[in-house]
Amino acid sequence: MILPIASPQLGRPADAVRQGFATAAEAEGRGAVPVVSMAVENDGPAIIEACTRAQAAGALLVVTGLTRDGATGIARSDCRRIPVLTLNQPAEGAGDDNPKLFSISLSVEQEGKQAALLAVSEGWHSAIMIGSNSALSKRVQEAFEKEWSRAAGEIAGRVTFAGGPDDAPLVKDRLAQMARGDMVFLALDPPEARLVRPYVSGMLPVYATSLSIDPRAEATVNVDLQGMRYMDMPWFVQPDHPAVMVYPQPKNPMPVDYERLYALGIDAYRISSVLLQGDRAKLSLDGVTGRITVEGNNLARALIPAEVDGGRVIPLKQR
Repeated sequence: MILPIASPQLGRPADAVRQGFATAAEAEGRGAVPVVSMAVENDGPAIIEACTRAQAAGALLVVTGLTRDGATGIARSDCRRIPVLTLNQPAEGAGDDNPKLFSISLSVEQEGKQAALLAVSEGWHSAIMIGSNSALSKRVQEAFEKEWSRAAGEIAGRVTFAGGPDDAPLVKDRLAQMARGDMVFLALDPPEARLVRPYVSGMLPVYATSLSIDPRAEATVNVDLQGMRYMDMPWFVQPDHPAVMVYPQPKNPMPVDYERLYALGIDAYRISSVLLQGDRAKLSLDGVTGRITVEGNNLARALIPAEVDGGRVIPLKQR
């Protein structure tokens, strides 16, 4: 496992992944795969050099590439002669010709697509998009809209939220001008979503992604998100699921974004164990980050539909 733990910018999130990976190995007990961890200074040339050294030392599989740039660099490098699992999705086209390269990620684009499919499955056809000008919000909106349009949904309108408390009431006026919409998709961060949600009519169902909610927040914090539906990993939505219960929480509390990486580390270890057996066809498991299956070189995560009820996040099927 090669991670930029020595990086000032990436060290803490990389260490969260490392902790999750170690937790899964410990839970495996005496049958655990031996793991050598290598801490490097960056997710660029340093991981490629470390990967080359790992191969020369006899590594059977390498786990690395925490960032998109890091995963892309690995996909285009010579570090592909043995199975490699990247922890982010390489740029389009990078590594597509290598059957030994696999990638898993916490892509918000995946969540946007699955939120669109959830809304379609529940009978809605005309979406109003509410987002901000942030790059992440735009990525989520684009992913949702692409899947929504593919599934024969239409976009009734778009609202850009400027981000201030005084701007939230203006959303209500904009929505009133969009009579055709039968649902709303939010692509806002948690503070923005909590400001805007109360100004969306209770007659309009609201969908989002994990970008918009902190599942670890107190119920009093999330109460303004009442009824919002979104997709999230079992780690947060189904803590009593057998595949989740076996793994302990981080020893020290983490910000929710780092805890997601901790969960990714757990699944990365489990995926590595299957890849070392040499049969990618068997790579299907109930992960703590979702139901994981193979789609080409990528490992797709099917998330859990959830909603906010009384400020708490619960699986939809419990309603």
